[in-house]
Amino acid sequence: MIWIAVGLALVLAGAAAALVWRRHAFAADLSFRVLVLGGCLVAVIPALRTIGSAAAGAGGAFTTVHLGMWAFGLDPLSAWFLLIILGVGGATAAYGPTYLAPARGDRNIAAAHALLAVLLVALSGVVIAQSVVAFLAAWEVMALCAYLLIMYEQGDAEARRAGFIYLILTHLSTLALIAMFASVSAPGGDLSFAGIAQRRAEILPAAGPFLAFALLGFGLKAGAVPLHFWLPGAHAAAPSHVSALFSGVMIKTGIYGLFRVITLVGSPPAWWGWILLGFGLASAILGVVWALAQHDLKRLLAYHSVENIGIILMGMGVGVLGLAYGHPRIAVLGFAGALLHTLNHALFKSLLFLGAGAVVRATGTRMLDRLGGLGRRMPLTALAFGLGAVAIVGLPPLNGFVSEWVVFMALLGAGQSPDSMRIAAAATAGLALVGGLALACFTKVAGVVFLGRPRTLDLREAHDPGAGMLAPLAALAAMCLAIGLFPAIVLPPALRVAAWVAPTSTPLTDLLPTRTAAAVSMLAVVLLLLTGLLFLLRRWLRASATPRIRETWACGGLPDLQRAQYTASSYAAPLVGAFFPLAGLHEARTPSSYHAEPADPVLDGAVRPVWRVVDKAGQGIRAVQSGRIRWYLLAVVFTLVVLLLHLATRGTAR
Repeated sequence: MIWIAVGLALVLAGAAAALVWRRHAFAADLSFRVLVLGGCLVAVIPALRTIGSAAAGAGGAFTTVHLGMWAFGLDPLSAWFLLIILGVGGATAAYGPTYLAPARGDRNIAAAHALLAVLLVALSGVVIAQSVVAFLAAWEVMALCAYLLIMYEQGDAEARRAGFIYLILTHLSTLALIAMFASVSAPGGDLSFAGIAQRRAEILPAAGPFLAFALLGFGLKAGAVPLHFWLPGAHAAAPSHVSALFSGVMIKTGIYGLFRVITLVGSPPAWWGWILLGFGLASAILGVVWALAQHDLKRLLAYHSVENIGIILMGMGVGVLGLAYGHPRIAVLGFAGALLHTLNHALFKSLLFLGAGAVVRATGTRMLDRLGGLGRRMPLTALAFGLGAVAIVGLPPLNGFVSEWVVFMALLGAGQSPDSMRIAAAATAGLALVGGLALACFTKVAGVVFLGRPRTLDLREAHDPGAGMLAPLAALAAMCLAIGLFPAIVLPPALRVAAWVAPTSTPLTDLLPTRTAAAVSMLAVVLLLLTGLLFLLRRWLRASATPRIRETWACGGLPDLQRAQYTASSYAAPLVGAFFPLAGLHEARTPSSYHAEPADPVLDGAVRPVWRVVDKAGQGIRAVQSGRIRWYLLAVVFTLVVLLLHLATRGTAR
């Protein structure tokens, strides 16, 4: 814990340096990068050591520091999430100074850097907290820092609206967590997680409210359907490197919280697992459908976070069912798949958001239909974004395939069980559907943004960003590729952490799907190499042949290459149309054009109508607030008379 404290202190020193040197851009950016990256590296060492020493059913390198009601510790579960926070956090901190540099003079760059550093420390505090007070304090600091970063561009009406929605829901999440802990705390009892876990025999028979509040509080933070509607606006409004941290890391604190709940109660009941699996399946399918309908690049990526949270919840759900029905092997595989996809999603989603940030910085827009042809002008960004797209779709040889493979194995294993748990295998069809829709969505994004020709903007000046933004992109892309090619890097540690959450006597070597995943990835590499060789052969043959020039057929008219290209709306229309009642699209068709305007069915169809009713009622009540003093006195007298009559009636009855 000493090294973690030193590392987080260095991160805070980076925040202080950015503020102190704010008038000297080079010194501020350099000191911020060096101190934050150095702090992340120092603090990640104990996390790696703890994960490496964890064993099935054992605590690993479990250290705890008690400061009264405040307790901090590092167990395998905390170490796994701390590794994700510091790894992705370091990349976003290195990216931020270059990304925000053009706004220097118009925005307070130093404040954004400082808030990012404090957010990293708060996120770390959430996962290393080992008591209720420390956890809730870190949780609230995290929520407030995130709100201020969403409001960084406070002149934007979209940012203000997104910040308002986020602020309401994040405090609703905090209230749910307070109620969750209150439902299991005894008067004068131990408020540490270890103390709660020791009382699990008393808690579990009446754990319904505890588990229900956990679903609400942590589900809101994770962005699971139908609690997701704060997420797209917040992620789109924040600066791109902050969006990467939100999507890759912050929403995973909700996943961490659900895992922590499992460690506290031991073996949750089956109904909780079925709810997790159901929410996960709904989030995965609806998230990717809503992403297909989007025209805003960052909102599209945000909806894919909803989809991937759904995949993680599916792994957790089948893991809980494995515990409830007495199948520890399936439980470990489900939890390992969820943990591994948490890591992989953090890597490839951060890569995609940082790539989107490079596009936004080069073009000044996030709207897909105003872009096109950027692959020629930004080849390195296109390559990095393409690798992230292959990863998020779940195709080998990238890391997204490895974690989805483990989740598939857990679901198929559930289908072989002799009890009602086998129904969970039906979710494999949903997961396969999600993969197909995600592939369609990212062919749309890559095609519209990087291929073809510019649609509306003059993009001749667009170019790849500098090394300050490309280096984090390259590092994240390299990690995605390394995990995909060599799954043994992460699969054994993920299984060890999962076995710590759900202790089992089954040897971990019997659970390892490493060889199969590695074989599929290598097969994909061979196919890619063969495809490349065929492409080069075709190019050589065409170069040696005499070219024949013919007039291009233009459908009976003059070619209009810009208008003839697919738009984001037209490309996705056939697929989204199959889900039209749930897609939230408002279509506009004319004989010569098609346009679809996306909307969130939960936010626009349910939340906003209810809010309008509440607002109207509030406007009506406001007139009472400005009434005359005599009416207030009359109301007080009337209330007193009613209370006295009530007391007199009760006395007479006795």
